[in-house]
This record gives sequence, structure tokens and C-alpha cells, in this order.
Amino acid sequence: MAKPIQEEQIRGEIFLENDEKYLCAAGSSQLRSYLKNGRLGKCFAVLSDRAVYCKGKCAVSRDRRSYQMKKTDFRLDLQEFQGMKYMPQRNQVLLSLAFFFLLLGPVLVLLDKLTHFSEGLVINPMLDGAICLLLAGVFFLLYSIHRKTLLELIHTNGSLGLDLRAMPEKEARLLIRYLKAYLSSLNGEPEAAARE
Repeated sequence: MAKPIQEEQIRGEIFLENDEKYLCAAGSSQLRSYLKNGRLGKCFAVLSDRAVYCKGKCAVSRDRRSYQMKKTDFRLDLQEFQGMKYMPQRNQVLLSLAFFFLLLGPVLVLLDKLTHFSEGLVINPMLDGAICLLLAGVFFLLYSIHRKTLLELIHTNGSLGLDLRAMPEKEARLLIRYLKAYLSSLNGEPEAAARE
């Protein structure tokens, strides 16, 4: 019984036109939170028969090369929708820190061998070099483990990335299934016209 009330609330607060038909939502917990208090948090998407509404913190790009994480309130008309793909992303800062410490360790040891700066100090450059190499390994391990996957929605004016970690897998698969069905219906229409 609560579902029709939520659909009416979605029609009133999210859809641009009142006669749009609700199909599915990916990120229903974020959607409920948005409908309750009106604040955007993690990303969610609502699909109607005319558009995809993406709200919350999403990756946005105009050229499909450089992405910026922004809080968005974006309406993507299905007529502008061109495709979608999975886009794995990793944190490049972790890789930079790994290479920094990987270079810093041997440089400390080499600097001590050349200048003997540690004779009057309490620090041990060999120990510091080993700690730097250990930190390089830790940051590289963190870089390898922490990966997020975005669902990139490609449209005529660029693309929009939805973080799949913020959405339940079942809801994301339903959204993808609807969008694939829409794309295949577009591809199937010219073939049907050619047969007639």
C-alpha cells in the first residue's frame, strides 16, 4: 500500500511532467531519504518512460575524459540517451603516494651514504628507508583494493557516472535492463521499417 503513495510522491517531487510513468528506481534508500528531508546525498536514479533522473553525488563529464564528482540534479531525456557502460575507477592519489614513498626510501639511504647526515642525529636512515618502502607497499595495496565502479550513462552532451556501490545490485540491474531494452527498441525500429 505504501508503494503507490511513494510513486505519487515521486511524480510530484521528481518528475518534470505529471503524466510520466514511473518504471524503476536505483538507490531506493537514498530516494526515500531525499523524499523525506529534501537533501541530496549519495547518488540515485529514477527512470520514467521519458527520462532518467539522476540526483545526488555523481561523476559528470562533458567530454567523457575528465570526470568531476558533483552533487547533481540532472534530467536525461531518453531521446538524448546514447548508451551505457561500466567504468572502473581507482584513487590515483594512493598510487602517487606509493611511488613517492618507493622513491623516498632509497633516496634517504643514498643521501646518508653520500653526506653522512645521520652521524649527529638520533634517526637511522636505514630504518627510515625500510619504513618508506613499507608505506609504499601499504599504499599500493590500498590502491589495488579500493576500486569503485561507475555506471556511465552516455548522452549527447557528455556523460554521467552513477556509483554502483551506493545502489543495491538488484535495483541497478533492473535499471540497466530497462535502459538496454530502450536501446534495443531504438535499434530494432529501423530494422522493422526496412522489412516492411
